[in-house]
Amino acid sequence: MKIVITDHRFPNLDQETRAINEMGWNLVVGQATTEDQLVALCKDADGVLAGRARINKKVIAEMQRSRIIVRYGIGVETIDIAAASARGIMVANVPDYCIDEVSDHALALLLLMSRQIIAAIALAGKQPWSIAKMPPLHRLRGQICGLFGFGRIGSLLARKVLPLGMRVVVHDPYLQKNRAADCGAELCSFDELLMLSDYVSLHAPLNSETHHRFGEAAFAKMKPTAAIINAARGELIDQDALLAALDSGKISGAALDVLDATAAAASALNHPKIILTPHSAWLSEEARTTLQASAVAQVIAGLRGEKPYGLISSAR
Repeated sequence: MKIVITDHRFPNLDQETRAINEMGWNLVVGQATTEDQLVALCKDADGVLAGRARINKKVIAEMQRSRIIVRYGIGVETIDIAAASARGIMVANVPDYCIDEVSDHALALLLLMSRQIIAAIALAGKQPWSIAKMPPLHRLRGQICGLFGFGRIGSLLARKVLPLGMRVVVHDPYLQKNRAADCGAELCSFDELLMLSDYVSLHAPLNSETHHRFGEAAFAKMKPTAAIINAARGELIDQDALLAALDSGKISGAALDVLDATAAAASALNHPKIILTPHSAWLSEEARTTLQASAVAQVIAGLRGEKPYGLISSAR
């Protein structure tokens, strides 16, 4: 068996190497950035482990032996699932490796904005201190946290903000009302989410329905004091519309761990109303270890005829 890693950003691949060697299989590691490089790398692979590389229809069409593609991560928008299924190739992800980390990160960003920590740090560097120069602060208890998406991460964030005295509302078209209530949250429409929330935190997958869901029309319905948090996918937000909303005062702030890869990022990098982190919400030593171990284990399981636990799509 030949297992290919299309690309990665890990410090080492010791877990993958050890697991594949124990099977007596061959591991080939690439850092493919173009379609042609991916075709050449994957054409005779039995299993593929993919990082950020886009496994599109053309790449899949050239795969002669592959039986499984596993994404290093939760989102699978970089893989043409329909094309893979049509070719008899399973697609899987690692759905649970960073649930604590991302929900913690979203909570941290919410608290940073609520307590104006960035402004407070800047003020503390000046002498003498002047509390009068601090932006307005409001008690978090009683405010509303709106969640766009209520999967593993969104539901865990709900359980973390409820003890702070926040009310939680959630919009998720696939969520049943009793499931939200069981977690102490209230199911609502998208418009209600926008109009009610003091903080909107995004935890939805990227697809045709969610792409740029937060655009000019959405920001116009939010409170001028509201802020948005995105530790999911950058393309959920229309970045140009976000900047316009911040500049016009339609919303008060944003905290982003991801940016829209299709937009010019420079204007967001230095915007005074945006807090940025470098797509680090998922990161911990434990999460990285789990991600690598779970991904390679699923490739092995699939090639041994077993069902990968993160199976997204099976062969048709």
